[in-house]
Amino acid sequence: MINVEFLKTLTLLYVEDDHQIRDKFVVILNKLFKQVFVAVDGVDGLEKFHQSNKDKDYIDLIISDIAMPNMDGMEFLENIRKINTSVPFIFTTAHTNTEFLLSSIQEGVSDYFVKPVDTKAIIQKVQTTCELRKKENEIIHYQKEAQKYLDVINKVAMVTMFDHDGNFTFVNDFFTEVSEYSEDELMGKNFQMISHPDMSKKIFKDQWTSLENGKNWKGKLKHLSKNGEGFYTHTTIMPMNFKDKRIDTKYISIRFLTTKDENEKREFKRKVLYNLQETKKINKAATSKIQVLKNKIAKYKNLVRIEEKLEAQKVISTKYYTQIKDLEHTIADVQKGYEKLMVDANSEIRDILTVATEVKTRKEAIQQDVSDVQSEIQVREELIKRLRNQVHEQSKKIKDLKDVVSHRETQLSTKV
Repeated sequence: MINVEFLKTLTLLYVEDDHQIRDKFVVILNKLFKQVFVAVDGVDGLEKFHQSNKDKDYIDLIISDIAMPNMDGMEFLENIRKINTSVPFIFTTAHTNTEFLLSSIQEGVSDYFVKPVDTKAIIQKVQTTCELRKKENEIIHYQKEAQKYLDVINKVAMVTMFDHDGNFTFVNDFFTEVSEYSEDELMGKNFQMISHPDMSKKIFKDQWTSLENGKNWKGKLKHLSKNGEGFYTHTTIMPMNFKDKRIDTKYISIRFLTTKDENEKREFKRKVLYNLQETKKINKAATSKIQVLKNKIAKYKNLVRIEEKLEAQKVISTKYYTQIKDLEHTIADVQKGYEKLMVDANSEIRDILTVATEVKTRKEAIQQDVSDVQSEIQVREELIKRLRNQVHEQSKKIKDLKDVVSHRETQLSTKV
């Protein structure tokens, strides 16, 4: 179905040397498209393409004849590809040359149409081709946006990826720095190798249950670095390419360090408990210990400042979590776009292969016809040769007969 609203956003370059075909088709193009540049041959088309780039009136698609004076369609295509390797290109032609068409496909021709051109078919092809290119550009844009988010996260978070078996397939520099393992030591190893023995197995069981059902998992984890030091993280793990527990499902893990806060809390609790136990055992030392405790507690009277810092940190963390959430949506959109692109691309490839197969079949049929004609010519030449020999023999017999008759006539004349 023709999407007129979409076509009105496109700019075309139309190259045709036949003024009757050109004038008739340009009328239709001008009604459907945002802007149409018209050229009479390859040289003119190349100049208009250069000028459109200078004026920033970027061309979305080129339709060109093949047989043209000054510069034919193939040479024009080759020059365009030196400037732009991706702009869609459609040929129109009055002839079908197999080798030529295959060469044009190698140069990146989107399609070709045999004249007289079916207007509706070529407009539909223009729309389909430009929609596909738009989707490709959107995917590239999403990938760039996703990379920006990843760059931000890489600076403040430990990012890893692992496969369906839980083995690392990617670790960022921040992760290797904190864990003190090198990338070579981590790749291909199970991600639980850095888990602290204090962690309950139930946590990991619940974790995998969520992930294998395509759900994100969030929680606080304790880890063990290579040198035996523990550290804590707020961790989010997301399934990628998830569909019915596929074996190729990947998982991305994003961890934010919370080690300093956890250690301070635990150390403070440990000291408080220790001091309280000591005060119960020794009355005399209790007063002194309690005073020490009071002094330490006095250091924490500036809770307002601490809370302000914590609130500031909370704002920053909230910002990062928001970015992560946006990244999740972006990645999901990229995933959908990529899958749709692959479906469309496979369809286009099948169409091209079908055309190539038909062209090859036609070529083989023509070659067979030529071979049959050559065989027929050889047979007829042999027949003609035989007929000539027979005529020669008959002529010789007739001559001999004439000589005999002449001789007899001479004899008769003599007798008379």
